[in-house]
Amino acid sequence: MQEGVLEVLVIGGGIVGTGIAREAARRGLRTGLLDRGDFASGTSGKTSRLIHGGLRYLQNYRFGLVRSAVRERDRLLDTAPALVHPLPFVIPAYKGRKPSPRLLRFGLFLYDLLSTRRLPRRVWLRGKAASEREPRLARTDLAGAGVYYDAWTDDARFVLAVVQDAAAAGALVANYVEVTQLVRDDHGVTGAIVQDRTDGAGAEIRAEAVVNATGVWLDRLRSPVATPTIRPTKGVHIFLPRDQVGNRHAVALTTKSDGRLVFILPWGDLTLVGTTDTDFSGDSDRVLPDARDVDYLLAAANEAFPDAGVGRADVVSAYAGLRPLVRHGRGDQAESDISREHEIFVDRDGLISVAGGKFTTHRAMAEAAVDVVQRRLGTAGGNPTPASNLGPPVRPLEEFMALGLPEDIALHLQSRYAPEQVRRHLDGAGTMERIVEGRPHVWAEVDIAVQEEMALTVTDVLVRRLGLFYEAADQAIGRAPEVASRMALQLGWDRSRVAREVEEYRALVRDHRVFREDRGD
Repeated sequence: MQEGVLEVLVIGGGIVGTGIAREAARRGLRTGLLDRGDFASGTSGKTSRLIHGGLRYLQNYRFGLVRSAVRERDRLLDTAPALVHPLPFVIPAYKGRKPSPRLLRFGLFLYDLLSTRRLPRRVWLRGKAASEREPRLARTDLAGAGVYYDAWTDDARFVLAVVQDAAAAGALVANYVEVTQLVRDDHGVTGAIVQDRTDGAGAEIRAEAVVNATGVWLDRLRSPVATPTIRPTKGVHIFLPRDQVGNRHAVALTTKSDGRLVFILPWGDLTLVGTTDTDFSGDSDRVLPDARDVDYLLAAANEAFPDAGVGRADVVSAYAGLRPLVRHGRGDQAESDISREHEIFVDRDGLISVAGGKFTTHRAMAEAAVDVVQRRLGTAGGNPTPASNLGPPVRPLEEFMALGLPEDIALHLQSRYAPEQVRRHLDGAGTMERIVEGRPHVWAEVDIAVQEEMALTVTDVLVRRLGLFYEAADQAIGRAPEVASRMALQLGWDRSRVAREVEEYRALVRDHRVFREDRGD
């Protein structure tokens, strides 16, 4: 990136920043992308893992947002079939609780109307049929349920696929490179002073346009603003054993206590429950699930599935992230009512900042941001790139089983890699062995993460590339030393670096388990 002048430098490796870098590179702009941590290590790797239109936004008459989101969802189902998968939802209606059956049926009608009908249409089930569809769902006062479709994705791996596509289009990408200062002259922002966080090396990168896509950290780079741009809200999620919860499908329901929408989602043999939505005023670099949030979600799961009886001891893992919502007015809106629309700010110094929006609508946000970039550069704008495939190709399961893999491992790898990519990494020691007993992840994936996916730390591998932090019963803490040793052979780490990597991962796991010991005093 130091060679010559970039046309656009994008700061922030979440879904918004990576989407902008991809769009800019595909339009032929010389593009750089930086993140001070790993890609998707902020908000974009801590989502509900849904690609959806946001059915609940219809109650606030945000038809434009929902229409845009459902059409982006449908587009991603077509262009990223290995990453984005259809997901049937059951949304029950209970007597005396919102939404009423009539309102819910009308909302599902509108939801279908706003989409391109890429997914099966809604179905309404009466009480008995609803119970047959979800046998362990609470039956008391159940008036019926709607069945509709959205989609799911592995958020961190989706972001990684966008990074890889941006690089394939010519973008220069780097994680663990922090912008310590923007460079300005009489004409405005002309680049950035950066520091490589892996070795401490510093550099200056020059750029004709700079895009700030740093989410909740947006104002750290902007010239001083009168009021904060962002109103961060905290979202917490938990993973539970699915056989204990008992959900067959994804379930969306409003809680009795405060009427907020909670998702109960299937994730293999686990159930993902989320999300909370509360204002956050703490350290945005340290966001953890606390006991109150976890207990709220456990109560919601037990309310929806009365036989579950889940408690803190049943939580496999928990995580928390911040939503970078745009602040409007006095800030007295309820958190769940804050608009998810995105906004683009162009400061006097020419810095372009992008805030708000949804994971699902990242591509549309990227188009709008690159239009602004091109206007600043004085080149033709408003010419979005044509749709193209994203992520690995969908290949028959037999091609993965032909590598000598059992069916569950083959299914797991099928949604992440091309078979020839896996084949390249099968010659090393123990590559086809499971990392954790009972999980389909194999050691070849660690090698792929390091050699082909820019993983630079044990946390990168176990949290974002493989996801064992979320899915393994012990969060793979027992395997961290072996992962570090394997990475050391490829990255040239010495013993002290291996020990530091293991301890940093263990500390991360400990921090995310503190809620278990909180007595609520």
